[in-house]
Amino acid sequence: METKGIFDRTIDLAEKALNMRGRRHELLLSNIANADTPNYKAFDMLVDEALAKEAPQKNGQVSLIRTDPGHLPAGGPTEQTLRPQAVHLSPQVTLRGDGNTVDMDREMSALASNQLHYKASTQILAKKFQRLRSIITGSRS
Repeated sequence: METKGIFDRTIDLAEKALNMRGRRHELLLSNIANADTPNYKAFDMLVDEALAKEAPQKNGQVSLIRTDPGHLPAGGPTEQTLRPQAVHLSPQVTLRGDGNTVDMDREMSALASNQLHYKASTQILAKKFQRLRSIITGSRS
């Protein structure tokens, strides 16, 4: 759904965020399902980094670039498209002898965090549509 020209990019960005959060949810559930599979390597999707690259740019603003890994993320837009990366999680220390890298505490925490972000995106999108509806009907709610 491309809404360029009529609306700001909030709807497009929220749609992409919902799609990526849904895919990340499936990936995290796959990690949890394979918690007892020998030599299974846990994956995660870098959704926040992909969304930070897609943040809308206002006219006249300069986009910030992260020049050192120790710097805090700038979050500005870049020329790259919105493609989250699925990466192997490499824990510092694993206590398992079967080569499996799934950490249930980390996976459950990531799942809860992803769920909260998904819910926030749906609320932003619902509020946007509520505003559009009030504009169309002429109400002041």
